[in-house]
Amino acid sequence: MIPVQYRDPESEEILERRHEASVPSIGTPVQIGFGHYQVLFRWRCVPTCCIVYVRRVPREVPAAASAA
Repeated sequence: MIPVQYRDPESEEILERRHEASVPSIGTPVQIGFGHYQVLFRWRCVPTCCIVYVRRVPREVPAAASAA
């Protein structure tokens, strides 16, 4: 298990820390809390830790909800 820090690329805020079986690849969708994110890039991947920068993926709004 590899310790992974998920961070916001603009503010450097740590969104979540957890252990993963493998480091997520670029473009992979990741769920952090109740939000959906996409991996932008990885930084400082060493055997003991990996920093992964993610961006929030906009939620899809159903057509019926946007028309109301």
